[in-house]
Amino acid sequence: MAEWSKAPDSSSGPRERAWVQIPLLTFYLSILLRTASFRLPPRANT
Repeated sequence: MAEWSKAPDSSSGPRERAWVQIPLLTFYLSILLRTASFRLPPRANT
């Protein structure tokens, strides 16, 4: 019984981390892209 209870914990750990990390990474990347685009000089329309 102890071995069975350990298995789900080891397999669900990385998955739970991915569920947290992926939204955070996309959030931070969107902020970085927005700030970078604001810092760029305006393009000359030719």
